[in-house]
Amino acid sequence: MLVVKQLNNKGYDTSIVEMLDKVAIGESSTVLPLVIKDFKEHNVTQYVNTKVNNIKDNVIYATNTKDGTEITIQADTIINALGSKKNIFDETNIKVPLTYVGDCSGDKTADIASAIRSGYHAANAI
Repeated sequence: MLVVKQLNNKGYDTSIVEMLDKVAIGESSTVLPLVIKDFKEHNVTQYVNTKVNNIKDNVIYATNTKDGTEITIQADTIINALGSKKNIFDETNIKVPLTYVGDCSGDKTADIASAIRSGYHAANAI
């Protein structure tokens, strides 16, 4: 969530695609209200119950897992933080910066400090 905050502070419009029914589901009850408030203040679009199917030509193609609605998101920058293993997409047609952060970066998995650090560095590099 730090990545989103960093990008919002830099003036970027941000969206989150989440397969679960809520964003930041594992966040503590003391931090979660602050995260949600920040998302509302910065108009962060949240696509919950949504699975990324493909990324091609700077567009994220996804499907809502509840109702099957197809979703397309045009992107200037893509930060991939999916799961605890690196999820590889065909990057040959992606013309915007693409960065893997957190567990999916393939660095230190299940290490929150490394995940936060990689997200922080990714956001600052934009």
